[in-house]
Amino acid sequence: MKTSEKLFSAAETLFGFIGVVMILVETYAVLARNVLIVSTPWVDELLKLLFVWIVFVGSALAFQNDELISLTLFEDKAKEKKQMVKYTILKTFQYVIALGVSALIVTQMYTIITTQMTTGEASTVMKYPLWVLNSGIMVGMVLIVIMAVVKLVACIKFLANGNKAETVD
Repeated sequence: MKTSEKLFSAAETLFGFIGVVMILVETYAVLARNVLIVSTPWVDELLKLLFVWIVFVGSALAFQNDELISLTLFEDKAKEKKQMVKYTILKTFQYVIALGVSALIVTQMYTIITTQMTTGEASTVMKYPLWVLNSGIMVGMVLIVIMAVVKLVACIKFLANGNKAETVD
């Protein structure tokens, strides 16, 4: 199993774990509010934290399967006409854009996270360090950067080998 496959397998596990925790926390919040008549302000903060993680890790998983960003109309037309070079160029364009945007976000998140670690900034109710929340964005974007590089290498190999492979996916 390749390193990138192991990384995304771990990301899928994390994604599933976060989803289960979110369901349990929200179930407790409903039970506490409607049955126990107890206020649970920490639930909103915890769910916000988990939501950020699940969105960005989920985005990376969607990108891995080419479900995050796509020029479907053009791609499908190129595939139907068996124009694999055109299809590969479209995918390469998408991967370059994703790599650039994600790398930019990674650099900005690095600055934000290091600042939050230095200042000790914390959330209001639960008092967890805010860098934990922003680390979810960072992890998702780093995964997209890694996968974009892997996909770009595959596209370049496909184009360099004279289009001998079936597809670049």
